[in-house]
Amino acid sequence: MLNQSLQLSGSVPSAMGMETIKSRFGEITVDTNKAIIFARGMLGIPDKHQFVLANFPNPKMQQFMLLQSLDDTALSFITLPLDLKNSIISASDISIACRDLQIGESNAAILLIVNVHRGVDQVKLSVNARAPLIVDAERRIGAQHVFQHDNYKVQHML
Repeated sequence: MLNQSLQLSGSVPSAMGMETIKSRFGEITVDTNKAIIFARGMLGIPDKHQFVLANFPNPKMQQFMLLQSLDDTALSFITLPLDLKNSIISASDISIACRDLQIGESNAAILLIVNVHRGVDQVKLSVNARAPLIVDAERRIGAQHVFQHDNYKVQHML
């Protein structure tokens, strides 16, 4: 899967880059040598630029990944990796976003930020399909792309 190649690309992790972070989801070990740089930051946090992907600490949620800030260890996001062909965002819109961001589709990893909605007796999840994160897995740079049309919801329920 593309999300695995993003997390695991490159050589064997160096012990020098390994760091244990106490995230809001529990302790995680990350390889800081595999940081993803968001040069323009993301919506609402333009001053946070370095992130790393990690497996989600809860095995029940292994389809999700944790996007952990290296600039502020208290900041992390649950993300849902998407294949280029998926049922949430059209392949043509992903292609246009990749072109706009100058990221080759063959290197693109698509991540959607997950929101957790807790009710009295249930938990629901939604993703922000309107502003996906698109990462160049080879160059380890990313950007948040906001679609200018309203085909996608900010709270797309899973």
